[in-house]
Amino acid sequence: MSLSPADLSAISVEPLPRLLAEAERLTLEGHGRILSYSRKIFIPLTKLCRDVCHYCTFAERPQRGRRAFLTEAEVLAIARAGAAAGCHEALFTLGDKPELRYAAAADELAALGHPTTLSYLAAMCRLVRDETGLLPHANPGVMSADDVALLRSVSVSQGLMLESAAARLCQPGGVHHGSPDKQPALRLATIAAAGALHVPFTSGILIGIGETRAERIDALLALRDLHERHDHLQEIIVQNFRAKPGTRRADAQEPDFDELLWTIAMTRFAFGPAMNIQAPPNLSPELYPRLIEAGLNDWGGISPVTIDHVNPEAP
Repeated sequence: MSLSPADLSAISVEPLPRLLAEAERLTLEGHGRILSYSRKIFIPLTKLCRDVCHYCTFAERPQRGRRAFLTEAEVLAIARAGAAAGCHEALFTLGDKPELRYAAAADELAALGHPTTLSYLAAMCRLVRDETGLLPHANPGVMSADDVALLRSVSVSQGLMLESAAARLCQPGGVHHGSPDKQPALRLATIAAAGALHVPFTSGILIGIGETRAERIDALLALRDLHERHDHLQEIIVQNFRAKPGTRRADAQEPDFDELLWTIAMTRFAFGPAMNIQAPPNLSPELYPRLIEAGLNDWGGISPVTIDHVNPEAP
């Protein structure tokens, strides 16, 4: 039986060592001593994005002489290198609907014969699947039900980080101000649409961007409600904010390691023994083995070929 919001709130104030011990017990109950990961390649189809998150270094502006999208040949070259290295999955990372902000993106899509970024993404997923046998996973941002259905036909799974359920972070002064696709209601609607279409889905939260502990629990419960309705979330990611030079939050304080451990443990309590819970190991260098103690049983995507394009500073 799932813990109620009141139960989670009560547990949240327990001493951290006690939380970790119980989280580890639940993880062992659900997964034994098995830790999973996905050997994959990362394909950054486009780094243009219509959102302006205040912590992101992935998104770029159009630059003269540089293409907005990878070409078919570039996509296949990455995929074939991955297949040769024994990878099984192709993770497509990309900005959210750049054609709605940049004429350069819209013009290049038109030249490629596609009306939208999602249309081109679907074509590249199909190409990689058919030509290399790698299994496409798509992280394209907020989608309609039709978009989810389109990608369902060419990918094995999809993903969208909820990041936070706190709509106030989209207000002036918040990290998501100016990012229309970061409205929690829109992101939850996409995750719900994937559930209605029985799409295996990955989601999660980003901690340290101005949210409170209570708001983190709210986000976990929102995801749990959708999973209990549709049974489609295959893993929950707990990602810790890292301050990056060149962003508006370059000097912001990062969440300390105990805060990350607490959040992973609360995620395990919210979702129970069976859920796969992941935190990026490269964002907690030297300390990452302790994440297992907090309730983690999955390391996510690890590539022998490509870098983490969202966190290129963290190999």
